[in-house]
Amino acid sequence: MGYCEFKIPFLIEGVKAKTAQMAIGSEFHEDLEKIERASVVAVPLTVEKLLDTKSDLDFIREDVTTVFEHEFPFSSGKAKLSLFGRADKVFRQDEVLVVSDDKHTANPGRYDFLREPYDDQLLQVLAYLHSRYNLGDAVGGLSEIPHTKKMYRVNIIDSRTRAVYKTYQEYVTEEHTGMFIVSVVEFTMKCLKLDELRHHNSKSRCKACGYFGDCSNALR
Repeated sequence: MGYCEFKIPFLIEGVKAKTAQMAIGSEFHEDLEKIERASVVAVPLTVEKLLDTKSDLDFIREDVTTVFEHEFPFSSGKAKLSLFGRADKVFRQDEVLVVSDDKHTANPGRYDFLREPYDDQLLQVLAYLHSRYNLGDAVGGLSEIPHTKKMYRVNIIDSRTRAVYKTYQEYVTEEHTGMFIVSVVEFTMKCLKLDELRHHNSKSRCKACGYFGDCSNALR
């Protein structure tokens, strides 16, 4: 929703986008996951530890799948939206639930003057933070992670050096939650064709999009 609404028909049809930047990001994620799995000793999670907000939790990278579900009443009936994802990194520290996500770019300098991550990046971590988490059968499968506060973290990674160029980090506020819910409602209505898709009118966005070659609405 924060990048281009004309991606929605492709997502509905199950068409996957691929770009060179996405391939670089996937390789980076896979390498970090392998390193963490080889170096970290996993400790079994118990219900008692999960429910104790004062107990710190640190899950292995890419090991937590998420599910966000919301039901919407419309005049013609009800619609249920289910969003499935896999967070880069999830942990609880000092009673704060943190979801961290890595974003790669070949031009990290464009983030120098941005006070917050781009809307699509922010909406992704907010979706994770408003989800339930698949933590295994030992704690009953899908579960909340009790906490006092939520925090998002978006790491901007320089594709050439693989180093963190900039980190956006902030406690989740009511304003963040409101932004997320509004986006979820709009997304659902557009999927159901109850609202029109709006164009961002940016040639640079179109050229960077993985659907550029197939999209009849792309600006060329």
